[in-house]
Amino acid sequence: MKTVSRMALGLALAVGIAGGSMVTPAFAQKKKEEAAPAAPEAKKYKLSKKAQKALMEAQTAQQAGDNDGALAKIREAEAIAETPDDRFMANSLKINIGLAKSDTKLQEEGIAGAIASGQLDADLKYKFQRNLAALALQRNDTARAIQVYEQMAADRPNDGETVVSLGEMYNRGGRTADAVRTIRKAIDAQKAAGVAVPETWYKRALALAYDAKIAGEVTPSSLMLVGAYPTPTNWRDALVIFRDSAGLDDQGNLDVMRLMYDTKSLTGERDYFEYAETANGRGLPGEAKMALDQGVAKGVLSASKPHIKELVGIVTPKVKGDRASLAGLEKEARASATGKLAKATADGYLGYGENAKAADLYRAALQKGGVDAAEVNTRIGIALARTGDKAGATAAFNAVTGKRAELAKFWLAHINQAPTATAATTTTGG
Repeated sequence: MKTVSRMALGLALAVGIAGGSMVTPAFAQKKKEEAAPAAPEAKKYKLSKKAQKALMEAQTAQQAGDNDGALAKIREAEAIAETPDDRFMANSLKINIGLAKSDTKLQEEGIAGAIASGQLDADLKYKFQRNLAALALQRNDTARAIQVYEQMAADRPNDGETVVSLGEMYNRGGRTADAVRTIRKAIDAQKAAGVAVPETWYKRALALAYDAKIAGEVTPSSLMLVGAYPTPTNWRDALVIFRDSAGLDDQGNLDVMRLMYDTKSLTGERDYFEYAETANGRGLPGEAKMALDQGVAKGVLSASKPHIKELVGIVTPKVKGDRASLAGLEKEARASATGKLAKATADGYLGYGENAKAADLYRAALQKGGVDAAEVNTRIGIALARTGDKAGATAAFNAVTGKRAELAKFWLAHINQAPTATAATTTTGG
């Protein structure tokens, strides 16, 4: 075998894919004279005597413009190739001819062959793979593109961009559940490496899971989003998605809206009015008035609108008497054989921002029994979270079971972000 310097291959492998978005590879449109410079001269290749002559003749023919003759010589060299370098050189020349002839099938064959030769360093192999996938997509062969990206991700498991791109390939191939899991895997790997994860990755995982209605993926994706980027907008999106799909009753919806209130993710007339209307419907005029007052103060509710004016007129006269009645109801509740009155009275205290009293009565209700334990534990968690008792709130939320278990996870995500009490401690009075 003979060692030779790199031939003037002019591979022209422009990377046409950035940040996971797929585009037609630039090299497919470039003219031959616009080819990228050859790789560093330091690289040496060992060609077998049998293949060397055919390869040199192929190069000479190509340089003379005889691409068909050059390709014939390449095929001849491939038939007698003995070393990985023989195969690499044959496929490299094949790429150049494919470029000159605008033959994407030949380009793809050459790129795949060059990769298979094992003679590419890691970075160049990655560039070749990206172009190979792009060519596959150009002819709508998503399955082939997925195969290429799976290998890329296997080679670079800690490269989040590559793993996310694989997820996008899965989605393009109709494998949306795999896409969501793959993007979440990229997020976990990036976090484990201590590298900031782009917000767009979290949003993409959630959007895919929600649009495809993938059971078991929507809530985890939502929690990952608000855990990493707890903006009011993200909280609202996550909670609206959750509420629309969770099948909660009015009591459950009320606790969702309480979380929206605490995360400052209530926006617009609809949110504030619905919160007030739901609270009033559950016999909580103080909480209803609080929602109305804040909505008006923020300028999203107009007290002159008939439906808002009507609700204000309903709840406002009730507040003074309702609040004054709580002390007597508390005494009666503590003497009651069941926890129903204690739970109802605790709800009243919670609505007026008297969270410590609410938590105490909720505990009493739980001990007496006759109440929905999941609902009461949720409310204990809310009340304690609003007093700043993170440990107590965490224990309460972790005790929630059934349909409310996922709601409790959102509350846990919120209190794990909050260094201090996050609560609505606003009181309303007459």
